[in-house]
Amino acid sequence: MRRLLILTVFLGSLAVGCQDSDLPQSSPISEASSPSTTTPVQTPQASSTSEAKPSTQPNTQLTESLNSERTCEISAYVIDTDPKGLNVRSGAGSNYKIIGNLPTTTAGVVVDLTASQGDWVQLTHAESPQGVEFQGTGWIYSQLLGTSTRGYGSGGVSVYKSANTQSATVGRIPEQTTVKLLSCDRTWALVEYKGLKGWIAPNAQCPSPFTTCS
Repeated sequence: MRRLLILTVFLGSLAVGCQDSDLPQSSPISEASSPSTTTPVQTPQASSTSEAKPSTQPNTQLTESLNSERTCEISAYVIDTDPKGLNVRSGAGSNYKIIGNLPTTTAGVVVDLTASQGDWVQLTHAESPQGVEFQGTGWIYSQLLGTSTRGYGSGGVSVYKSANTQSATVGRIPEQTTVKLLSCDRTWALVEYKGLKGWIAPNAQCPSPFTTCS
C-alpha cells in the first residue's frame, strides 16, 4: 500500500509539470517595451501683436495711388518679352479668368487704358501694325506695359510726386526713353525708370515705340 501511494504521488507531480510546460511563457514588461503615454504637443497660437502682423500702412501719395481704383485716359505699349504672350484677364488679379492674349513677338502693340487698380490696368482696345489684337474690357499686369518720354530737346521730362504739376518733382527722365508703367490716373502715368518712380504729365508721354509723337 505504501509503495502504491508513493507511485501515485510521483505520477501526479509529473502530470502537473507537463501541464505547466504547455502554458505560454510571458516575459516581464520592461520600461522600454511598455506603452508610453505622450502628452499632446500644443500648437502655438498666432500672436495678435504687431510683431506677428507687421503693419504696412501706406504713408505716401505714391502708395495710395497704387492701392486705389482710378479712372484712366492714356495709352501704352506692350514691353513684355514672354513668347507665350501677355494675358488679358477678366479682373484685376492673376486669379481671374484669361479672356485674351496679346502678342509679344509683334512690336508696337498699343493698348488704350481706362482704369487702374493696384498693379493692374484696364484696357478696352489693343492694336498692332497687323490689326486689332483685342477689343472689349480686360485687365493686364501694368508692369508689362511701357510708354516713352517726350521732352525733345529739353533734356528730358520732369517726374512728379503726385499726378499734378503743383506737386514736388522727384527727378527727371531723359527724352525718348522707354519707361515701365506702374499705374495711371486720368491722363497721368505713374512710371519707373532705373529705380526712380513718379508721375509724368500727359504731354510728357509718347505711347509708341516707333514715333516721337511730335
